[in-house]
Amino acid sequence: MRVRLHLRVLLMTAAGVVSLMVAAPAAARSGMAPAGTIPGSAMLQPADLAGAVPVPADQDLWPWLRPPAPHAYLSRVGVRTAERAVRVVYPVAETQPTVLLEYVAVYRGMGAERYLWRLRGAVSRPHARCAADGRTWRLAATGVAGRDSLLLSVSQTVQYPDGTGRVQTAYVAVARVGHALVVVADVGWEYGDGHRSLTRRLAPVAVRRAAQLR
Repeated sequence: MRVRLHLRVLLMTAAGVVSLMVAAPAAARSGMAPAGTIPGSAMLQPADLAGAVPVPADQDLWPWLRPPAPHAYLSRVGVRTAERAVRVVYPVAETQPTVLLEYVAVYRGMGAERYLWRLRGAVSRPHARCAADGRTWRLAATGVAGRDSLLLSVSQTVQYPDGTGRVQTAYVAVARVGHALVVVADVGWEYGDGHRSLTRRLAPVAVRRAAQLR
């Protein structure tokens, strides 16, 4: 009986080691270290959002904004030790809301600074603005939420049910506060555009909330 129990423990331990060995390279490729925790107090609050309540964003929701990556290599710049994403249905009008995404990540060392520097370089070069998936990224403004911040416009063609299409534009604010990266994006509602003014207004509020992560 003791021999069987000992063998079972050895097999379970070996399985755990194999699992860790397989998972570790995947985490390294994605730029993620073992996940830490971003407290809810570091995110936008209902009081900042006209009473709208943020809810957790599914992992596969707008992955190209977590963090913003007009080119795939940007998502691998630096090592993120914690991250959190929420979505918000924000009441911009009585008849039609808009959808916001807030993403906050903490980077190891100088990772957040290095990421933001490379992102700015990527969207500042005209020949590098169009991503492989067809989205067009443009630098719309700088300094929208402190010195280390950018406002981007991201455009893509969306198709209506009848087969016709239009260019839809989202607005994305990206800022660094210490080791933390803060992203606020207005992706619009259904086929509608995001709101540049709303994104600019919420970005400095989000940075102030995330300042506790310095």
